[in-house]
Parts: sequence; C-alpha cells; structure tokens
Amino acid sequence: MRKSIYLLVFIFLLLQACDDKDPDSVTLINPTDANALSQVLIMPDGTQRNSGAPPSPSNSSDAPTVNNLNSDVLSSNGATAPLNFDYSNVNGNLSGCYVQITGASSYFTIPYNGNSNSAGQLQVPLGLPVNVDEGNFEVNFCVYDNNGFISNIVTSYVTVLRLGTGTLQISLSWNNISDQDLYVTDPNGEIISYINSFSSSGGQLDRDDVDGYGPENIFWQDNAPNGTYNVKVNDFDGTSSPTTFYVTVNGPNTSRNFTGTTVGGNTADVVTFTKNGDNISF
Repeated sequence: MRKSIYLLVFIFLLLQACDDKDPDSVTLINPTDANALSQVLIMPDGTQRNSGAPPSPSNSSDAPTVNNLNSDVLSSNGATAPLNFDYSNVNGNLSGCYVQITGASSYFTIPYNGNSNSAGQLQVPLGLPVNVDEGNFEVNFCVYDNNGFISNIVTSYVTVLRLGTGTLQISLSWNNISDQDLYVTDPNGEIISYINSFSSSGGQLDRDDVDGYGPENIFWQDNAPNGTYNVKVNDFDGTSSPTTFYVTVNGPNTSRNFTGTTVGGNTADVVTFTKNGDNISF
C-alpha cells in the first residue's frame, strides 16, 4: 500500500545548535538576513570563515568546472540541507571549495581531503539551527584545485520550512529524489514513523517527504521522556544506487549530525542515544 494513503490518514562531514525548549520564546533568525544566517550555519569540520568575498573564477581553460545537481533545495530549522554538485577537473586534484550566502560579508573555505578523480560528485551539508525561521536564501558555490585554479560559480536556492522543535527534534534529509523514511523508537518502545505519526510519549512526525530530498521531522515539543532512543532510516523506494542521508539530533544544548547510506530497500541503524534531563549521550 502506497505511503500516500497513510499520509491522508495523518497528513566531505559533523555538525551544534542551541537549546530551544520553548520555540515561541526564542528570537528567530530570518534566512534572508545573510550575515545573521552565515554566523549560525553549521558547517563541516575544518571549515574556515573569511571576511569579504571569495576569489573570482579563473579565466582559464585549465580551471575546474562545477554543475548544480539540485539548484532548488527544501530544508527546515534543525535539519541539514544537502547541496549536491558535479565537478570536472582534468588538470589536478581538488583542494577545496568556497561557499558564500548571497549578500553576506563573509564566506567559507571548506578543504577537500583526499584525492579526487577527473570528474565526480561533491556533497556539502549545511546545518540549519533550530531557531532559523521559514524563508529563503541563496548559496554560491565553487571549487579550487591544487594548481590554484578556481571554477565557475553555481547557485543553490534554499527554502526553509519551520517545522516542529522543542525538547527533542530528529530530522532526516538525503541527496537524491527518492523516498527515504525516518523511524524513531522512543523509551517506551513505541515507533514513530509515517505509519504511526504520534506516540503516547508526545512525539510526532510532522513531515513525511515521498519524493526526495527531505526533510522528514520527528519532535517532542515538551517533556521528551528520559531513556533510550533509536533512530533508523529506511529506503522505501528500494533504490538501485546508494542514497546518502543526513540525520540531525537536536536536544538541550546539543546538536549532532550523522550520515550514512541506504540502498535496495534496506534499513540503516543510524544511532542510539540516551536522554537524561537536559543531557543526551550518544
């Protein structure tokens, strides 16, 4: 039975966020405020922030090139926005990439660790804190190689939804057009998913994406129970090639990101963690 029937019944990388026990009491960050957003984005390990604008693309046929694989990205507060690119670089290994929010007075340098091929794909996960409001922003991206050549610039347009958050929020996103599903088992042993969107402990699924890239979101607005939680991701579509997913767990004074892959309809066991008051241990 297709998931849409259930929906009608209910309708390179590690990530830190803020305590949002009372979502209505915090100051929300407008994603159109480029400088404010740039200050709170959760970037991959090793990222450096720089003042001004990144170097301009090289006017050379030896420069690498990039193409945008998903120019329109849907994400939410407390989730990870996956940016996906193709690159071509026949004259040397990639050294890193530059990322800048349109209108910001700073930019990010993300190093590329390892050897690159003459062509391939890159994924840049942008973490959005729980206090980012709904709205839109643009991300400009380019790569540079170990010869100092800089690629063309491509732009991704990110739409941020304002989804449920609170004492505990768990979000899922992924890198292709497919149907991936988030499953969370609460301390009472009850499983929250598109099949069972509410739990007696107060957890609820408020978004289920059936045609890619997420986000899916499960949250407890108040009083998430103490105890052990388990998070899984299922490849509902039974994809023939691997899907990379990002799961973000937000709790009191804690945000952690986990990545993995699914393929062929399998279920990935992502993380088990224990909540004890305002403490979460992974």
